[in-house]
Amino acid sequence: MPQDMAGTERFSSRTAEGGTYNRQTRKATMQVSELPFQVNEAINVLRGNLQLSGYNVKVIAVTSALIHEGKSSVAFRLAKSFAGLGKKTIFVDCDIRNSHIITRYQVGGVEYGLSEFLSGNTYMLNIVYQTDDENLDIIFPGASAPNPSELFSGEMFANLLQLCRTHYDYVIIDTPPINAVIDGVLIAKQCDGAVMVVETGVTDRRQCVKATRQLEYAGIKVLGAVMNKVGSRKNRYGYGYGYGYGYGYGYGTGTGYGEEKEKSRKKKGRSDGKKK
Repeated sequence: MPQDMAGTERFSSRTAEGGTYNRQTRKATMQVSELPFQVNEAINVLRGNLQLSGYNVKVIAVTSALIHEGKSSVAFRLAKSFAGLGKKTIFVDCDIRNSHIITRYQVGGVEYGLSEFLSGNTYMLNIVYQTDDENLDIIFPGASAPNPSELFSGEMFANLLQLCRTHYDYVIIDTPPINAVIDGVLIAKQCDGAVMVVETGVTDRRQCVKATRQLEYAGIKVLGAVMNKVGSRKNRYGYGYGYGYGYGYGYGTGTGYGEEKEKSRKKKGRSDGKKK
């Protein structure tokens, strides 16, 4: 594999250790709606708490226990918030199996993504896209891969994160749900910490505990928990402050992970008084 395939070509002709930041012209188009004031403020609260988590916390995984909890939207809006503060930020969508970012935000102009890079089929130059936000770049997931766990365990992914760490102030990573597939733990293991997104009133406490323990067993620092969709109503936005950080807004996220998708749907119809 050529040396520049490792990703240095994205930034400059010099090495990652001593190179100067050289932004490329590849750009993606996105349709991103404005958030209500309260929701935007809640995002900023989350951003502020993360900034106070330590000077060395800059590569942050955003995950959840199960699907449909809103982690992808939280991660993307968090990245936009950091960029709005003037921080050079990159959002990395690592949900190779079932990402909905491209369809949700009607992304256009994307040819290659993370899976193509990690499998050695393209250069990093081809997977980092600018957005309309001056300080926000994005790496999209790319084509569905049969072996995501192997890709995230490889040297290419570690090198990618190191390059991002060198050339960005913050790296926000959207991971697959922790309890659905092992990918989330493998990704978060290489980050400075993880934020857990929990859908208020829906996610079972046992699932939250299970996901948190998986992160802790792997030696991953849990930075806090986002209580998502707090007080939300149909066609309305809700806001609340929970343990760690908390906010809610009214659009959901949809991904499918085999049987977990069906379990999540059935869970919403369960009564709290169901006999054990």
